[in-house]
Amino acid sequence: MKNYMQSANDYYRHFIQPRDFIEFQSGFFLSEGIFRISGETQCQWLLQIICFQQKASGIQLVEFWKLKRKEGLEYELQCKDSSGSILFENTFISPDFLFNEITIWKIGSYLILPGEYNEFVKLIKNETANHTSKSMDDIKTKLN
Repeated sequence: MKNYMQSANDYYRHFIQPRDFIEFQSGFFLSEGIFRISGETQCQWLLQIICFQQKASGIQLVEFWKLKRKEGLEYELQCKDSSGSILFENTFISPDFLFNEITIWKIGSYLILPGEYNEFVKLIKNETANHTSKSMDDIKTKLN
Protein backbone atom coordinates (compact mmCIF):
# COMPACT_ATOMS: atom_id res chain seq x y z
CA MET A 1 0.00 0.00 0.00
CA LYS A 2 1.23 3.47 -0.85
CA ASN A 3 2.28 5.67 2.04
CA TYR A 4 2.05 9.14 0.60
CA MET A 5 4.32 10.54 3.29
CA GLN A 6 7.29 8.63 1.93
CA SER A 7 9.58 9.15 -1.01
CA ALA A 8 8.35 7.86 -4.36
CA ASN A 9 11.85 6.43 -4.81
CA ASP A 10 11.39 4.29 -1.69
CA TYR A 11 7.97 3.08 -2.78
CA TYR A 12 9.19 2.18 -6.28
CA ARG A 13 12.60 0.84 -5.16
CA HIS A 14 11.92 -2.51 -6.84
CA PHE A 15 12.68 -0.84 -10.19
CA ILE A 16 16.42 -1.54 -10.37
CA GLN A 17 16.90 -3.00 -13.83
CA PRO A 18 15.68 -0.90 -16.75
CA ARG A 19 15.18 -3.40 -19.58
CA ASP A 20 13.04 -1.31 -21.86
CA PHE A 21 12.79 2.41 -22.37
CA ILE A 22 9.59 4.11 -23.41
CA GLU A 23 9.82 7.04 -25.79
CA PHE A 24 8.38 10.09 -24.08
CA GLN A 25 8.61 13.19 -26.27
CA SER A 26 11.10 14.66 -28.74
CA GLY A 27 13.70 11.92 -28.36
CA PHE A 28 13.59 11.55 -24.58
CA PHE A 29 13.21 8.09 -23.06
CA LEU A 30 11.74 6.97 -19.74
CA SER A 31 12.88 3.96 -17.77
CA GLU A 32 10.18 1.49 -16.76
CA GLY A 33 10.23 2.91 -13.23
CA ILE A 34 9.80 6.52 -14.34
CA PHE A 35 7.07 5.50 -16.80
CA ARG A 36 5.17 3.66 -14.04
CA ILE A 37 5.48 6.51 -11.56
CA SER A 38 4.37 9.12 -14.10
CA GLY A 39 1.28 7.09 -14.95
CA GLU A 40 0.28 6.36 -11.37
CA THR A 41 0.96 9.83 -9.96
CA GLN A 42 -0.10 12.00 -12.92
CA CYS A 43 3.25 13.82 -13.04
CA GLN A 44 3.85 14.09 -16.78
CA TRP A 45 4.13 17.84 -16.19
CA LEU A 46 7.23 17.15 -14.09
CA LEU A 47 8.82 15.06 -16.85
CA GLN A 48 8.17 17.82 -19.36
CA ILE A 49 9.94 20.32 -17.13
CA ILE A 50 12.90 17.96 -16.66
CA CYS A 51 13.19 17.33 -20.39
CA PHE A 52 12.63 20.82 -21.73
CA GLN A 53 13.47 23.40 -19.04
CA GLN A 54 16.17 25.75 -20.27
CA LYS A 55 18.99 26.23 -17.78
CA ALA A 56 21.36 29.18 -17.61
CA SER A 57 24.41 26.92 -17.83
CA GLY A 58 23.14 25.17 -20.97
CA ILE A 59 22.76 21.45 -21.55
CA GLN A 60 24.36 19.09 -19.04
CA LEU A 61 25.10 15.42 -19.66
CA VAL A 62 23.92 14.48 -16.15
CA GLU A 63 21.28 16.31 -14.14
CA PHE A 64 19.88 15.38 -10.74
CA TRP A 65 16.29 16.52 -10.23
CA LYS A 66 14.43 16.50 -6.92
CA LEU A 67 10.81 17.40 -6.29
CA LYS A 68 10.19 17.84 -2.57
CA ARG A 69 7.04 18.80 -0.68
CA LYS A 70 7.32 22.12 1.13
CA GLU A 71 3.84 22.25 2.63
CA GLY A 72 0.45 20.93 1.59
CA LEU A 73 0.34 20.79 -2.21
CA GLU A 74 3.36 23.07 -2.65
CA TYR A 75 6.57 21.47 -3.93
CA GLU A 76 10.05 22.74 -4.63
CA LEU A 77 11.75 21.44 -7.76
CA GLN A 78 15.51 21.67 -7.91
CA CYS A 79 18.06 20.53 -10.48
CA LYS A 80 21.76 20.11 -9.75
CA ASP A 81 24.67 19.19 -11.98
CA SER A 82 27.32 16.61 -11.16
CA SER A 83 29.33 19.16 -9.15
CA GLY A 84 26.31 20.04 -6.99
CA SER A 85 25.67 23.45 -8.53
CA ILE A 86 22.01 24.41 -8.73
CA LEU A 87 20.91 24.72 -12.34
CA PHE A 88 17.19 25.27 -11.77
CA GLU A 89 14.91 25.92 -8.83
CA ASN A 90 11.21 26.74 -8.68
CA THR A 91 8.08 26.12 -6.65
CA PHE A 92 5.02 24.35 -8.04
CA ILE A 93 1.56 23.35 -6.84
CA SER A 94 0.66 19.73 -7.56
CA PRO A 95 -2.62 18.26 -6.34
CA ASP A 96 -1.91 14.95 -8.13
CA PHE A 97 1.58 14.09 -6.87
CA LEU A 98 0.98 12.81 -3.37
CA PHE A 99 4.42 11.54 -2.33
CA ASN A 100 6.70 13.75 -0.24
CA GLU A 101 9.48 13.65 -2.79
CA ILE A 102 10.99 12.04 -5.84
CA THR A 103 14.48 12.09 -7.31
CA ILE A 104 14.96 11.61 -11.06
CA TRP A 105 18.27 11.43 -12.86
CA LYS A 106 18.49 12.75 -16.41
CA ILE A 107 21.42 11.19 -18.26
CA GLY A 108 21.60 12.48 -21.80
CA SER A 109 18.11 11.84 -23.15
CA TYR A 110 17.23 9.16 -20.56
CA LEU A 111 15.23 9.68 -17.36
CA ILE A 112 15.88 7.04 -14.72
CA LEU A 113 15.43 6.40 -11.02
CA PRO A 114 18.64 6.51 -8.97
CA GLY A 115 18.20 2.81 -8.14
CA GLU A 116 18.25 1.96 -11.85
CA TYR A 117 21.62 3.60 -12.49
CA ASN A 118 23.99 0.60 -12.12
CA GLU A 119 21.96 -1.57 -14.48
CA PHE A 120 21.51 1.39 -16.84
CA VAL A 121 25.30 1.73 -17.14
CA LYS A 122 25.64 -2.00 -17.87
CA LEU A 123 22.90 -1.77 -20.50
CA ILE A 124 24.55 1.21 -22.20
CA LYS A 125 27.94 -0.52 -22.17
CA ASN A 126 26.42 -3.63 -23.75
CA GLU A 127 24.64 -1.58 -26.40
CA THR A 128 27.85 0.29 -27.20
CA ALA A 129 29.79 -2.97 -27.44
CA ASN A 130 27.12 -4.46 -29.73
CA HIS A 131 27.17 -1.44 -32.03
CA THR A 132 30.97 -1.48 -32.16
CA SER A 133 31.10 -5.17 -33.06
CA LYS A 134 28.36 -4.73 -35.67
CA SER A 135 30.29 -1.88 -37.24
CA MET A 136 33.46 -3.97 -37.32
CA ASP A 137 31.55 -6.87 -38.90
CA ASP A 138 30.16 -4.50 -41.54
CA ILE A 139 33.68 -3.27 -42.28
CA LYS A 140 35.01 -6.84 -42.48
CA THR A 141 32.20 -7.82 -44.86
CA LYS A 142 32.91 -4.84 -47.12
CA LEU A 143 36.63 -5.65 -47.18
CA ASN A 144 36.08 -9.26 -48.26
